[in-house]
Amino acid sequence: MRLFSYILIFILILFSSFSLRLKNPIELIDFNSSECLNENIGERNYLNRIVEHSISEDIHNYEIFVVTNCSRASEGEVELKNDTLNLIYHGYRKTDTIIENKTDSTETLVITEWVEEYADCDCAFNLKYKIKGLKNMKYVVLANNKPIQKTEHKYPVKQKPAFDIIDNDTINYIDIYGHKQGLHIWRLNDNRIYAKINFKDNVKFSGLSSTKYNFDEFEKIEIYMDQGEYTKMKYYKNGEVFKICDTEGVFFEEGTNCIYPSEKE
Repeated sequence: MRLFSYILIFILILFSSFSLRLKNPIELIDFNSSECLNENIGERNYLNRIVEHSISEDIHNYEIFVVTNCSRASEGEVELKNDTLNLIYHGYRKTDTIIENKTDSTETLVITEWVEEYADCDCAFNLKYKIKGLKNMKYVVLANNKPIQKTEHKYPVKQKPAFDIIDNDTINYIDIYGHKQGLHIWRLNDNRIYAKINFKDNVKFSGLSSTKYNFDEFEKIEIYMDQGEYTKMKYYKNGEVFKICDTEGVFFEEGTNCIYPSEKE
């Protein structure tokens, strides 16, 4: 009788294991998330997309790019329903609740819970999944239940490139995503230059950011930037540079380090 009970338990364990495999035919054997890629998320309309997909020794490797909440990409899961593969990402935070025994203050009970994280910011992430058990077939791929595709484009394609050619130089270039690239020049109605600055993916990068004419006692003040940061301001009087000052990154918030070119003569 005891032998029969052992055999029955063994059969139940095998059946249970087999049932679990049927319900979850694939296995996520590795998940990796990059650090938060702070790439001017608020200024750019990124596409969630498949960056790479490869198969090595029956292991499917997926790398995807997603923009999501800063705390929502630390954990990964996978789901397979028919021909649809769902690549899941989320974040959890561990919390411990301590409950004291009212009859004996020396005894405590610790209850551990994992709650979904949510931060007050968004980031871009590269997420990598290694999945075992997938067939060598084309799947419909989702990222957190939303369709994604493999594409070389970081952003939605909006238009044909647009640009101007001045003195054999290409300026005012706007790419297929609607982003400013390279040198852009703005002029006032009287043809005076207002800005002459280089862009990188629609973000100001270096050059003359703006010009203020007839400001206070100066004929003009030019504001410059480099590597995406404001660096200096040039003040003009009588058609010449009166002084050059460091800036602390805000228009007309002048630093203390100023030089006077006229004094060197």
